[in-house]
Amino acid sequence: MSASTAAARIAGLVRPLKRHKRIVQAAVLALIAVFLGASVARGWAQLTTYHWQVRWGLLAAAFALLVAQELSFGFIWRAILARMGRRLGVVASQRIYLGAELVRYIPGNVWHIITRVLWAERRGVPKATGFASMVVELATKIAAAALVFALSLFFWPDTRALALPIPRGALIVAGAVAVPLLLLGMQPRLLRAALNVALAKLGRQPVAFSLRYGDVLAVMLGWAASWVVAGAGFYLLARALVVTPLPPAALPIAIGIYAIGWDVGFLAFVTPSGLGFREVTLAFLLAQSGIVPGAAGVGLAAVIAILARLLSTGAELICIAAAYAAPGGRRLARGDLARAMGAGGGEER
Repeated sequence: MSASTAAARIAGLVRPLKRHKRIVQAAVLALIAVFLGASVARGWAQLTTYHWQVRWGLLAAAFALLVAQELSFGFIWRAILARMGRRLGVVASQRIYLGAELVRYIPGNVWHIITRVLWAERRGVPKATGFASMVVELATKIAAAALVFALSLFFWPDTRALALPIPRGALIVAGAVAVPLLLLGMQPRLLRAALNVALAKLGRQPVAFSLRYGDVLAVMLGWAASWVVAGAGFYLLARALVVTPLPPAALPIAIGIYAIGWDVGFLAFVTPSGLGFREVTLAFLLAQSGIVPGAAGVGLAAVIAILARLLSTGAELICIAAAYAAPGGRRLARGDLARAMGAGGGEER
């Protein structure tokens, strides 16, 4: 079978999925809900007898760290723009970033991107630069999360719990090779070429950006720090609900789990904000890592994963509300929204 024939057959299989996207999303969400529900049901007897003792101080600290991560996004995007030769004020960058995030709740996956580009243009950032900054932001965010998870694997007492029958020594060697390769893949020329090939496959225009390798690594370091902050919040959330002492290496393990959970959810593409996929990943890895021990393991892990989603969504909404309530803030004008949707016409397939 030729490559063109294979591509045509794949396109033929994907086309009905695109046409019935909402049905597919609903079906996938239903399956995930069944999986999570079954996990809770299996451990329901243990959950009902579990000695629930919520440590509210730790829960509040976890939420504060998730808010801190949400605020870090605007700072990292501002740093990317600065390295591209465009500067925004701290308040302006936060307001644009968080204000555009509200538009993400409108059906469709591109409105927040287009809105942020348009708002940045009003502050003197050309559209091409605004879009390129978001491409770099996304690539480095995904790579940093994968890197944080890869490093966290060194703290797992037994990686066979991940259904990976890999001896610890082999894992160290694999990590020593994989981590440098991941960093090499962030070399600006390679990054730009890979992104433009992907855009060409999607029928999109190539992006142009001029960054040094040190700039990309600095941005990745910023994202890694952001994942450490949020992962520490996830760790505190587990500590707030798990009454037994956590393993000595629970903190770095929890940080890695939270980071890769976001990656899995984002790359799933099927559901909004990775809904369901992130929770399943978090619950599975929590249970396998030993952070959630005992008979209630899987069920309690599912509860923590769902609560992590609620806290992160709450943190996002609070930051968005603060952006609009801050002095000089304002609601998204209808003209801006209409302009954004007009610019994005045909994007959702």
